[in-house]
Amino acid sequence: MGLDIVMYGKSNEKLGLKEIDYFFYEALFIKNENWRSYSYLRKISDYYLTDIMFNREEINHLLNDFRNIRMFIPIEYQSSIDKLVDLLSDININEIHIAGD
Repeated sequence: MGLDIVMYGKSNEKLGLKEIDYFFYEALFIKNENWRSYSYLRKISDYYLTDIMFNREEINHLLNDFRNIRMFIPIEYQSSIDKLVDLLSDININEIHIAGD
């Protein structure tokens, strides 16, 4: 179990899907307590309850939370954060929907 991120463009067209797999999720939220300090990570911390839309401004806040928590997760998952940040930094992404899978 993890999280699915569906990305949408400015015309509400679906641009793609990205999965945060369970092991990456575990590194972020189960083996790490620091996520509680980040308001946007708190919004996606429970994969059973997560079902949320973020607009571009909120995506940027989420990206900042990912950048800031990077140093607190195991090194083998830091590149996963980098890839996710790079992906979601695309200015063509206007909205994302994050839900438990």
